[in-house]
Amino acid sequence: MPEPILFAAVLIAALVLAWRCGGRDERLAAVALLGGAVLTPLAQLRGFAGPELGIVLVDALLFVALAAIALRSRAFWPLWAAGFQLGAIAVHLAAAQMPSILPAAYAATLIIWSYPVVVAVALGSWFEGQGRHNPRAGHAR
Repeated sequence: MPEPILFAAVLIAALVLAWRCGGRDERLAAVALLGGAVLTPLAQLRGFAGPELGIVLVDALLFVALAAIALRSRAFWPLWAAGFQLGAIAVHLAAAQMPSILPAAYAATLIIWSYPVVVAVALGSWFEGQGRHNPRAGHAR
């Protein structure tokens, strides 16, 4: 399965889980993920031949959104999602320090970091739904 199709499938699954099982935090994160997914290809300017400043901005805004959710949430998953997104920002910093980085390596490394962010939101949504439907789960929100 080509990578863009695989990522789209994982993202759609996370969005559906957030809407069906998640609470406010999960839905806010899903909206942020969708915004990042839509804006990223529009922000690409250089074909990853150097730091993609538009994508850096999108990734930074996604990090801020996830960190804001993490700071006010009682759940643990937003910390993981924000931390994984910080990994993507580190990739941009590395690309800025290594102008000779291959464009394919730069792009692939960013893609690698995007999956754990989406999976963290999906799992957070799943566990939120489980806690809401299982009164013995001790879910506090």
